[in-house]
Order: sequence, then structure tokens, then C-alpha cells
Amino acid sequence: MAAPDPVTHDRVYRAIRADILAGRLEPTAKLAGSALAKAYSSSLTPVREAMYRLVGEGLIAMGHGGFHVVAIDYASLIDILDFSQKLLVVGVQRHAGSIANSPFQPHGPGFPSASQAVAMLDYAFSTLFQATGNSAIVQWGQTANERLHSLRLAQCLVSRRALSEAVSILELVSRGERARLGRQILSHHRRHIALLTARATMQNEQK
Repeated sequence: MAAPDPVTHDRVYRAIRADILAGRLEPTAKLAGSALAKAYSSSLTPVREAMYRLVGEGLIAMGHGGFHVVAIDYASLIDILDFSQKLLVVGVQRHAGSIANSPFQPHGPGFPSASQAVAMLDYAFSTLFQATGNSAIVQWGQTANERLHSLRLAQCLVSRRALSEAVSILELVSRGERARLGRQILSHHRRHIALLTARATMQNEQK
């Protein structure tokens, strides 16, 4: 019997997670394994594994009627974004040495994919959290990055503007342009806050 393909399992997990956070899978919607397997070009096993992982993250619930999407706590994500932007700006101001020496290559051989850009963005933000010199902030920042990763990825996958914005932040990090970097980080977070606020309003209106 062939061993499970970890690439396929991870791809399906990330795709379902991104679709939940992007609102493409509606809150309380029932999730049928066979339908998801077809939608994500996969067999049932990776889909089931992904759903169990997402149950552990609180994005999917499991009951007698099967799996269903849990309503996203938009207020919590908005709070994380708001606090994150403030701490990152502090990190920009306190970064020791030259930010221009940071190991970010936003372009490489061409425009990065959404996953590449978000992975580099996560790393850049982690570096700035570390620059605050506060271990509690560093730990909080790691958790914040994990919570926000799929949100950033979902936006970069569906919006060229979001992807360009992520690349712009990476370019400013690589060039060490602190003032512009601080402004771009604030703009990035405020746009996400506005997006989530709109989704929260729609969710409340549908209740």
C-alpha cells in the first residue's frame, strides 16, 4: 500500500483552511468529504485528515451531523491585527543594525507566488517582533503570525493588490526604508481590519 503523500495532505489542509478564513466556505455550512475531495482534486483521506486538523484549530466542529464550519471570531482577529500593527512599528523603530542586511529576496527569478510572499512576510514580521527585545512580544507575535497566515495567504491568492502589497513590504525591509516600511505595515493591517469588519457586519446581518 502506497504511503500517504504529505504534499497532497498539506495542500488540501491549507486550501480548506484558506477558504474558511476567506469566507468561501460559509459559517455553519456542512462539509461533505466526497464533495470536498472533488473540489480540491484529492482523495477522501487527505480531506478527512485536514478536517480533523481544523477541528483542533477550532475552525471546524464535529457533531452527529458530521463536520461543519465554525463561525469565525472576527472580533478576535481584528484585535490581533490591531495589536500586531502597533508592535511591528515598534520593531521597525528598534531594529538593531541595518534592515537592509535582512535575508529577504522578494523577487528572485520573478514575481513570487502567494505562498512564497506570505512565508517571507511571516519571517519578516517575526524578525520585527524579535527586534522589540521583549520575549513575551516575540512569543505573542509567533502566535499572531500563525493565526493570520491563512488570512494573508487567502488574500494574496485572490487579490493582486494584496500580493503586491506584501511584496512592497518585503522590498522596503530589504532596502531598510524604515519610515515607509512603518507606513506600509500600518496600511497592510488597516486594510485587513476593514475587510474583516465588513465580513463581521455581513455575518451579523445574516443572523
